[in-house]
Amino acid sequence: MTGADVSPRPEIVTATRRHLEAAYGLALDGLTLDQIATAIGAAIQADPPADAADPAWLARVVDRLPIDESWLFRDDELWTWLRDEAGPALLDRALALGRPARIVSLGCSSGQEPFSLGILFQGLLERAGIPGSAAAAYVSILGIDSSPARVALARSGVVNGWSVQRSRADWLRGRVLLEDAQTGRHRIDPAVRAMCRFEVGNLLDIVARGNAALGGADLVLCRNVLIYFRPADAERIAADLARALDPGALLAFSAAEAHLLTVSGTVEPLGQLGAGRAGRTPVEPVEARGSGGRAARASAARRTAARRHAAAAPRRSSDAVAAHIRIAVEHARAGRSGEALREARAALFHDPRQLFPRLLVAEHLIAVDEVRGRQMLQELLDQAGRLPREAAVPLADGLSVGQLAHAARLLLGIPEAT
Repeated sequence: MTGADVSPRPEIVTATRRHLEAAYGLALDGLTLDQIATAIGAAIQADPPADAADPAWLARVVDRLPIDESWLFRDDELWTWLRDEAGPALLDRALALGRPARIVSLGCSSGQEPFSLGILFQGLLERAGIPGSAAAAYVSILGIDSSPARVALARSGVVNGWSVQRSRADWLRGRVLLEDAQTGRHRIDPAVRAMCRFEVGNLLDIVARGNAALGGADLVLCRNVLIYFRPADAERIAADLARALDPGALLAFSAAEAHLLTVSGTVEPLGQLGAGRAGRTPVEPVEARGSGGRAARASAARRTAARRHAAAAPRRSSDAVAAHIRIAVEHARAGRSGEALREARAALFHDPRQLFPRLLVAEHLIAVDEVRGRQMLQELLDQAGRLPREAAVPLADGLSVGQLAHAARLLLGIPEAT
């Protein structure tokens, strides 16, 4: 293959995908075939592989896969929670133990999340009277990514203009400076960079090492990483990740992965969607603790009928979204459901893997905020209407799209067409 020819042979694409999944766990379900083929073609142009299983070849492909969409301070709600609630408590705990706070960012891409953490915690320290120049003595941030090229870029302390433009200026606190107006290149403040270090690492290897890899961390973020894994693998990795943490450590997934928070049974969900606190005692599922007001606004007959049509789904899947349900209901009762669910809906709407979790969330939400609950159910029906009725629903073995849509209509009180 030469020059302009970037279309790899189908057998190369098939073999490379197989080896990527074996080596990294990446099923790449979130990417199109064209996106995958383009990445493989670009890697071939750089250096054609002698063996599709060669680790160096797979690393070159990972470098070119479009799985690094990130920007500074992505998802305002997470950073607000860290700034106002979790961050100060985390710092206090570390200071009481006489050591720096330790934070790990898994799937850190080109460093946007670690740099955001550095800027935020530098601000918290300055608020406590500690100069920003000394922040590295109080907070240690480790970013890990499977792509050597992205890790090299993170180590350079350079971020592109797009990563900055997507952020709110008040979050940046003047710690990100334009270096080249023509290219849009920005450079992170040296004191922030001093708080961060970066390593190339495979998520499968990290969770396999368990507490030996993640013990001692006060906060571990694994956001928008497991969406590229098969659902069963994502659940297994999330469970292993949770069990690898010390009791009391915080774990944060993205809103789209919030249903993975409780699969280990050892993480207590917190007041931020996708965030929890690790422990060693199994956490009782939310539904087992009771949830007053569940029957309000939606009739018992409709709810019972809807559950009957979704009964083929395993109980495990319901427990896996217990944290998502609890937080959605709590925010709805507090009158903040729009703020809490706006981004979650946007993140989940185009992902077929979230059909069943969204049905469960909507079922609980409609009892305490009928308007928001019905809106989520209608969005669910709109998406289901674009899928084959006989298609299987992910995370709910034995449930078809048609059955799920029927359950949603029952909750909405919409009669079936005759």
